[in-house]
Amino acid sequence: MAVYPRISMSDGTEAPSAEGLNAWKLEVKPGEARDVMQRILEAAKNRHADVLVVDGALVFGLEHIASAVFHARKAIAEGRNSSESLAMESLLYASGERQLSSAIRKMSVDDTTTSVVIAHLEGENLDRQKEWTPLPRTSVPKRDDLIRFGILDEELATVNPGDRVDLVLEKIAAVDILKK
Repeated sequence: MAVYPRISMSDGTEAPSAEGLNAWKLEVKPGEARDVMQRILEAAKNRHADVLVVDGALVFGLEHIASAVFHARKAIAEGRNSSESLAMESLLYASGERQLSSAIRKMSVDDTTTSVVIAHLEGENLDRQKEWTPLPRTSVPKRDDLIRFGILDEELATVNPGDRVDLVLEKIAAVDILKK
């Protein structure tokens, strides 16, 4: 299992680094996302790769995915995982939910999905398609997407708009507490 680098923080804790993690965003037409996801998952299976494919509207940059994968790998290494699959454990953390069923409902693509995020977790690299654009390190999320993600207006009021991704990262880290 590959382990992504950690960043040592000034308080002695470690945080995930996005270095080495490949993730892309793909814009799709409504109604196409499920077929796109199936094709990507089939290609990954053929290459013995593990990938995460989720609704792009609820992914707020590479740091979001890197944090989810970091926490998922840590949970698996410590025997605290809720799933046997790195992709499913990463989905759980990426969603900020404590139940896999809620995570799947929240982050899965559906007929209204207009963007898909693909993250290569491990195994042989995928052949990146020309339509896939690299996922930016971070984004300035829209208020409505953050509300849909589960961030409350009261929480949004506590940070500057440029720091809203921090609320998502906090929600990811809180999954460890909620799982106990």
